[in-house]
Amino acid sequence: MQWGRAGGGATRRVLVGAAAGLAVARIARAAAAPRIIVPYSAGTTIDVVARVLADVLTSHVGERVLVVNRDGAAGTLGFAELAQSPLDAMTLVLSGPTPLTVHPHLRQEPRLDPAGFAPVCQVYELPFVLAASRPSGIADLGALIARARAAPGVLRLGHQGRTSATHLQLMGFAAAAGIVVNDIPYRAHGQLLADLANGQLDGAMLATGAFDPALVRLLTVFSERGAMVYPGVPTAVSLGFPVSIDSFAALYARAGLSAERQTALEAACRHAAGSQAVQDAVRKAGAEPRFADAANLASRVSSERRKMHALLGRLGLLPQ
Repeated sequence: MQWGRAGGGATRRVLVGAAAGLAVARIARAAAAPRIIVPYSAGTTIDVVARVLADVLTSHVGERVLVVNRDGAAGTLGFAELAQSPLDAMTLVLSGPTPLTVHPHLRQEPRLDPAGFAPVCQVYELPFVLAASRPSGIADLGALIARARAAPGVLRLGHQGRTSATHLQLMGFAAAAGIVVNDIPYRAHGQLLADLANGQLDGAMLATGAFDPALVRLLTVFSERGAMVYPGVPTAVSLGFPVSIDSFAALYARAGLSAERQTALEAACRHAAGSQAVQDAVRKAGAEPRFADAANLASRVSSERRKMHALLGRLGLLPQ
């Protein structure tokens, strides 16, 4: 790995970076199989980025970092597997925040205790997109709302599972628009896209970059800034609808790591997230590279957990 030119302050950065790399390499050797668990199906934005991230980390630690998919239960199965893994600091999860911000408020299995997981670093942010299937004939957001109001509960809109981020954004939008839709959960991302393309679904809430935009009509981006990969698509905020849930991807480890291991992991994550390969993959996926260290990530996850409790209450999804 190239650390840049050594000179002045650069020398110190080289030494610090090299030390962090060696520390992570020692951690990797202690693990039977260094890996990143992706708690979603293959082909999703997180899965695509995780594979590039693993390649960069492999060159950094000197040992192959594998990617394994453990999709199901709105992302919680991957965290459950992490909780049962050895405390070696090289079994990680790359995930959106909902398993740690939404699931703790619900009575669902597997049970996750947020205190059992240690934030390592945030890698990127991405907005959600509401798309209509071409066979539906829906041309814009106004047409979708009008159709839903004309036939409450008939419009079929897909998402990635009950209480997933896409489900909560979809339901938050429906509540704000005053419409009732038939929301259809999917475990397999590929099946959702197939049903969207063939007209079995009228539309779906999707993560940017996780589909071929030529196969759908993009109605709105749930972001204040829009999505770079979809120029010209109006934001929900500009159309008067809120962004109900923040979506960002971050690495997590098991809680209880030594200070040395936590520091080494964060240094490796900072290196990988800042690499050209990962940033290019993130942008190609329609997301925005945005690094946050462990402390800031922990604060954001905690804040988002409180926000999600309020949202679940408004949507009537809190257990009685």
